[in-house]
Amino acid sequence: MKRDIYAYITTCVLVIAVGFSAFLVYTDNAIPFTTQATVKTTSINVVPEVKGYITDVYVREGQRVPAGAPLLQIDRTDYQIAKDKALAVQKQRQSTLAKSTRHYQRIRALAKKGSISQDDLDVAKEAMANANAQLEQANADLATAKRNLERTLMIAKHAGVVTNLAYKPGMYVSPSSVAVHLVNRQDLWVAADFTEKGLPALQKNRHVNIVFDALPNRVFQGQISAIDQAIQSGLNDAGQLATVTNETRWIRSQQKVRVRIRLDEMPSNVVAGGRASVMLRDDGKVSDTWMSLLSWLRYLY
Repeated sequence: MKRDIYAYITTCVLVIAVGFSAFLVYTDNAIPFTTQATVKTTSINVVPEVKGYITDVYVREGQRVPAGAPLLQIDRTDYQIAKDKALAVQKQRQSTLAKSTRHYQRIRALAKKGSISQDDLDVAKEAMANANAQLEQANADLATAKRNLERTLMIAKHAGVVTNLAYKPGMYVSPSSVAVHLVNRQDLWVAADFTEKGLPALQKNRHVNIVFDALPNRVFQGQISAIDQAIQSGLNDAGQLATVTNETRWIRSQQKVRVRIRLDEMPSNVVAGGRASVMLRDDGKVSDTWMSLLSWLRYLY
């Protein structure tokens, strides 16, 4: 009796193992499945265009900000002084040009009467040209000073959610440091890494089932929007020697291929960097059934 029970259990285990192995082979080739999927988005790094100490912070961590919203205020004092100096220089150059122009006009009138030489006229003309060039330089310096003063107010060039905000009033920032990170919630996608043997089945616009680790018991739908055409090991820079991998094992790990997936509806409580499982949908119910089961298992692990 015991021998029959052991035989029955052994048979069941073998049947399950063989069946599951067949399932894995089928899914790898016909309806590829992967647990190596990550939620991705674009992060907009807001970098100051001028340097200085922060006087005000207008946003907080996790705040949604529209394009054009103020983020940080850098101390305006030095830039206001630079603008005032540039404005004073501009006025001085305007006065110099006006005097040079009047002087040239007088010299030209006298030259027409033959009262002065051509050399004197050329000198007056050159002085007027130099004064005009200096005024143009002063105008450019003033425009730069005004622009730098405006740049002390950092604004959001794109809408996003403030993430990893570390700066406070009194801290120093410069154009080489990222002051604010804005996460673009409107541009979330899923990057899934499938084994390359599933490439024949992975086609653009094919539908997939998605289960997020953060949302058990829920299956989402999406579409393949793009398939990366190269991975790092497949790129060869011009002018460099080939890199040869010394592989001694008979069985090597399979190469992964990156696939980009757009969801029909991205859940609001999924964050960039979150993990997910993805499976290509089939005409039958294999994918739907497996992903539904997996969504329940996400309660456990």
